[in-house]
Amino acid sequence: MMTIQTKPGQSTGALLALLLAAGCASTEFINEGPGQPTDRASGIAPAGSVGVCRQPLGRRPPLLSETLWEGSRPCRSRTPYRHVRLGYGRTVPPGADQDDQQRVDAILEAVREGSKEPDGNARMLQMMRVVRQYADKDSRLRSRVERVSGRTLPCDYSYLLGTMERQLGQLQQGERCTALAFDSRQRRDICMFETGRKDADWLTSAWGCFAFTGTVGEGTSCYQLCAHDDYCAAQVSCAAADLDLVLCALGVCLPEKVAGLY
Repeated sequence: MMTIQTKPGQSTGALLALLLAAGCASTEFINEGPGQPTDRASGIAPAGSVGVCRQPLGRRPPLLSETLWEGSRPCRSRTPYRHVRLGYGRTVPPGADQDDQQRVDAILEAVREGSKEPDGNARMLQMMRVVRQYADKDSRLRSRVERVSGRTLPCDYSYLLGTMERQLGQLQQGERCTALAFDSRQRRDICMFETGRKDADWLTSAWGCFAFTGTVGEGTSCYQLCAHDDYCAAQVSCAAADLDLVLCALGVCLPEKVAGLY
């Protein structure tokens, strides 16, 4: 131990300064390097952003932004569960996804008809029956088919989505982007779906209401998107699982349990 003797008349302050100087003389600073990059800098979706990944051998969903598709990374075993899985069908061998392509085209045609009055919802109901029948035979979609339902009447998909599309346009003051996702190439959030497509805007207008991905919280509430219309809000619980199934059949698959639909 170092001993410091005080001279007669030396002040306490001077002694303290001497002790501090002696202690600091042996201080060493170690270079710890730059550290780990942030999630955003490394291309990983940060908290508060929707992460996406591309299904191996899948094709780009028609409603999905081409920029986001090109910038997405392949889905791997270590990809976070909360990421949205993108892609439908198979690209090899040639012609293997012909049935998938025809099915996607038929769904989109029904969606376009579904936004029209007065018979649009009948077209949507017909399409949903076909999608459920197919999904029961598809291992990727089977678990998304709603098994038990308290429905007493058919869902009014057209009214629900029509109301939400109009209300979303007012809430966003004309902005047409219905959902954002993190682009790992640009390292920022961009619009998930192709803007300017009527079928994309209409079908995904409910995204902020039911698409809980574990990173964006509750987003825009269902009542806000329904313009506080009780009939519209009642259709949310009726139609949410079906809309999730349709989006997945089109190649945009939300995390199942986190979505809170089943």
